[in-house]
Amino acid sequence: MCFTKKAKNSLRERSKVTPAPNESCESSKETSRLSSKRQAEKNGGTGLATTTPLAQTPGLAAGRGVNQKAMVVVKPWVQRTLDMGVPALVDEFRGLAKYTPEGMTTEAFNANKDKNRYQDVPCQDKGRIVLKFPGLQSDYIHANYLGTAHNPKKFICAQGPLENTQHSFWAMALQEKVECIIMLCNCIEMAKIKCHQYWPLEKDQKLVFGEAPNQITVTNMGARKMSPEEQCINVTSLKVDWVEGSRTIQHLQWENWPDRGVPQTNLTAINLLSATRGNQNPILVHCSAGIGRTGTIVAIAYVQDKMMAGEDCMAMNELLKELRSHRPWSIQNEFQYLYLHRVLLSYFLERHKDAYEELLIGENGIKYKKWVEDYATATGSNPQK
Repeated sequence: MCFTKKAKNSLRERSKVTPAPNESCESSKETSRLSSKRQAEKNGGTGLATTTPLAQTPGLAAGRGVNQKAMVVVKPWVQRTLDMGVPALVDEFRGLAKYTPEGMTTEAFNANKDKNRYQDVPCQDKGRIVLKFPGLQSDYIHANYLGTAHNPKKFICAQGPLENTQHSFWAMALQEKVECIIMLCNCIEMAKIKCHQYWPLEKDQKLVFGEAPNQITVTNMGARKMSPEEQCINVTSLKVDWVEGSRTIQHLQWENWPDRGVPQTNLTAINLLSATRGNQNPILVHCSAGIGRTGTIVAIAYVQDKMMAGEDCMAMNELLKELRSHRPWSIQNEFQYLYLHRVLLSYFLERHKDAYEELLIGENGIKYKKWVEDYATATGSNPQK
């Protein structure tokens, strides 16, 4: 299959796909886990790890304590991905590009048009977040639960807040006891507004949402990069006050993931998910529409959790249907579908070669090299490790 410029631009784009900056954001080394006390002190009391060693990702990495059930399902998944190659995976996605769940209803979405960023990106009624926070005029927000094998409410996938949904967004975060927000876009991209600036940018700056007595006040307690190696992820500690108390929420913004495209690097997604792995409450994830970049990052965690449980992940097309049964249109295009595979291949075959090196012996080594080259051609990215 030849990836021509015309083919790569065949999908209707909301904004032009451009390569991310060349700055490498991938972590090249693994650091020791901080003690729980030091983590809490460094990260506003939430225990968010600055860097989680990838070898300790439960059940998938090599080394002491590895989940043998996971290894049993990882190996055939890797083999399937190499055997199919990039062209067949593109065809697999295109066969489901317009798939929506059977019997999907969107009554709340249709009744709240002023609260929807894109009128062609529906929020299904099933699994939507129903707001019960006092002082709101509506129970609607464009957001759905998306669970994993171990946690039915692991993630909340949401659209980027509009100016008139900021209060609802923070109310949702408090109602669902969110400790971590992952933002996968910039507020302005390609000269277009993709998300309202819903959090204070400067240290000690405050933003107030809603009217007394149901006001929500958000204060910026300081920002840092996630780690010395992960310079594209900005972590801001936010103190959120409301009538019933106060909570610290960590805001992690991935700043160089292009809309409808893929990042240049491969393992930043794993590092980001590893840093939030200790969260017991839902992780709130959003981009602009809340389906493309959001669906992709959540899909990586979804596959990881299934593998940790020893569940077969061979039918990735069926897995895409599962994701979309919770959040319709998750993963918008073939580039993001390929990126899902690229991240996992890189994690297993490069970061953890010691556990899976036999998969690259002989013909498979040639297949992997070609896979990486075809991926770079298809997505317009740098085939770096």
